[in-house]
Amino acid sequence: MNLKPIEIADKIKELSGINIFENTRKRPVVEMRSLLCYLLREKLGMRWTNIALFFRSQGKPINHATVIHSKRLYKLYKKTNKQLEEIEKIFSFRSDLSVDEIDRVHYLENKCRNLQQRLENPLVKLVLDIPAQKHDRAKHDIERIIKSWEWKDRVLVEMPKGKLSTAEKTLLLDGHNG
Repeated sequence: MNLKPIEIADKIKELSGINIFENTRKRPVVEMRSLLCYLLREKLGMRWTNIALFFRSQGKPINHATVIHSKRLYKLYKKTNKQLEEIEKIFSFRSDLSVDEIDRVHYLENKCRNLQQRLENPLVKLVLDIPAQKHDRAKHDIERIIKSWEWKDRVLVEMPKGKLSTAEKTLLLDGHNG
């Protein structure tokens, strides 16, 4: 069974008769809310902040720290409230879950952060500073430089040892001769 967070919440509500999104600290509600936090974190692999976002989207103001606390207390609640364990056992999850819908936002944020880091590369910054009217020329020049590196590497590999002097190799590698 590959359920979405809302489907799990609805099933808990159906089985327990408790609205887990009710803004209250009554023990039965807190315990069922804890079960949902446990299932979302341990079975769906959702991140703490995404679980909190899910609760907020359902009208329950909650932050990630509260979610962590609630999930940690679940084992304790389970010892005294056997209904929690009974409801937990009803759910079975496949281990090949892909990134859930709520977690996609986090995935895309990380991807943007990684791209931003790549843009911080000094060479990329240099290329981005090239005026638009000079792009064709810059592309041509960069391609020519890359080809010269390939040619120099090939010449050095094909050249038998001792054929080039140290000065000639330095000139060839540094590109002072064209």
